[in-house]
Amino acid sequence: MSISPSAVMADPDAPVASALPAAAVAAATTIVAVVDDDPFVRAATGSLVRAFGWEAHTFCSAEDYLASGLAARTACLVCDIQMERLDGIGLLARLQKDGVAPPTLFITALTSETVRRRALGQGALHVIDKPIDANELEEWVQRALASGPRGRASGG
Repeated sequence: MSISPSAVMADPDAPVASALPAAAVAAATTIVAVVDDDPFVRAATGSLVRAFGWEAHTFCSAEDYLASGLAARTACLVCDIQMERLDGIGLLARLQKDGVAPPTLFITALTSETVRRRALGQGALHVIDKPIDANELEEWVQRALASGPRGRASGG
């Protein structure tokens, strides 16, 4: 389904989403939060998420994400593991404690088995190695969204 330019221009305050198929509206309102202290990784990951059709909100730290008030509305969290102050695994633990942990994917440049086991043991769905493969990210975000509002991130 396409939207004609005249339909959009007729009433600039009319919600465009109502003219879109239900699946497109759902994808456009599905919040995927990206938390990474590396500005280049954060921007690239957010851009990929948007290119896949989901709404991306990016944050430079776990603290910024917590302060945003979006945790309860986040459908999927894509988070770096190693960050200053509060790391990704600590963020997931905090979200679990607060009862708002979304399905979580970790991204990391430090791919030791110990870190991977810790992340998965905390309830993450998957750990993606940096540099991020776009197809792998899309596949796992889809899996996270299909797993439901709180996915597997109940902790362990």
